[in-house]
Amino acid sequence: MPKPAPKNPDDAHLHDMLEAARLIRGYMRKVSFEEFWHHNEKRDAVALRLSVIGEAATHVSPATQKALPTIPFQRIRGLRNRIAHDYGAIDFKIVWEVTQKEIGPLIAALEVYTSKKSRSGKTPF
Repeated sequence: MPKPAPKNPDDAHLHDMLEAARLIRGYMRKVSFEEFWHHNEKRDAVALRLSVIGEAATHVSPATQKALPTIPFQRIRGLRNRIAHDYGAIDFKIVWEVTQKEIGPLIAALEVYTSKKSRSGKTPF
């Protein structure tokens, strides 16, 4: 069950990103490209969650983005824009590759940030 979103706006957006990334990881565990391609609902669910990640990334302050240098905020926003505004032309091979190569490191970076905030006594998500 998801935890309630934090009160700090940046933490709330990072929480949304982490939650969506974890859902994508779950949807895509042991899924080949062929399985992904032939499963419309899975493609739609992943595209929606990538959009959530990208939308949340647009609202993270520059200071917090700077504190998270391993997260490619600009690329994340670009993928969201591509999904939101050009759905018919999405290259789902690229989307699948993102789920296989980029989601794990995103989750790891967000979890490290959360852990550091917890240790510092600040309210983490």
